[in-house]
Amino acid sequence: MKVYLYTYAYDKIKKEGYKSLSRFDENSDYYKDALLIHQSSAKSQNLNDILEYLEKTFKGRLRSICVITDIAAIEEYKHPYLNWLVHYADVISFDLNQLIKDGIVEDIYCKDLRQTALKDASFENIYRINDIDEIDFTPNDWHLCENEQYKNLSPWATIKHYFLVLKDGVIPPKYITLEIDNSLARKENIGS
Repeated sequence: MKVYLYTYAYDKIKKEGYKSLSRFDENSDYYKDALLIHQSSAKSQNLNDILEYLEKTFKGRLRSICVITDIAAIEEYKHPYLNWLVHYADVISFDLNQLIKDGIVEDIYCKDLRQTALKDASFENIYRINDIDEIDFTPNDWHLCENEQYKNLSPWATIKHYFLVLKDGVIPPKYITLEIDNSLARKENIGS
């Protein structure tokens, strides 16, 4: 079973592997920015409070990465961030069965905000997946992001995704496959 993610750093990933937050320098801007994304849910802008909140949501969250079960069709979307992602981010994949077999993934959680994002944006609807067969591989409705009530939210508020808790906080390069290479499109867009 393949799982996917969008990235702008494939060149680095193919050398170093795909890293969870736990593998980044705590003083780096990337680390701090990644934590601050969760300030609403943590109800604090203090990085220590956010770290504490994240680890309370489930054991190993800082060692986890987010993946999706399918990717958006390459077409035009009315949701600006989703449209940018589809046309300019690369897509990489992992064979989930292999990651589990080789002991790289030690736990899986699902985050499904489709019912809760509009009611309480700070509530993270996260639950543990007890068996790989519980993962829903039904194609996502990517156009749901375009509905007026979701337009100001991240696409991840309407797309069910999964956290893979990694034993060592990283997926080694040999497990990573480049599915879509949009590096040329990015270069052309930045250059224009």
